[in-house]
Amino acid sequence: MDLKFGNMGKVYNSEFYDSVVIAILDSGDYQYQTIAPLFNEYGYGFVAPNQKLVFIDGGKRLSKNTIKWIEAHEVAHIILGHKREKDSKDEIEADTLAHKLLVGNGYHKAAQLVKDKFKERHGIEF
Repeated sequence: MDLKFGNMGKVYNSEFYDSVVIAILDSGDYQYQTIAPLFNEYGYGFVAPNQKLVFIDGGKRLSKNTIKWIEAHEVAHIILGHKREKDSKDEIEADTLAHKLLVGNGYHKAAQLVKDKFKERHGIEF
């Protein structure tokens, strides 16, 4: 499913895990101002608590490869069953699985971003 609803951003089912819905919101979306503080707190993407719903900040003019990395990273949190607030171990696990999901689906440039930014994000080599 790949939809666009009037003033709402792009909404689709993730190719990494079909039961997860991805919503990319930008400043033109009617709910962006409500969700923007959550992007400020959690980063470019986050999973809605207890939902299979991922919000991605489309207002930041991110590359397609970066958006795919964010999608894979957030879907990885769902697959791995992460429930806690931001935890460094969970973030490492999510980036590691995101890399595997990206490579497995042919997103090699996005997967390379994970590797390139891994040490900066986690303080350890990939």
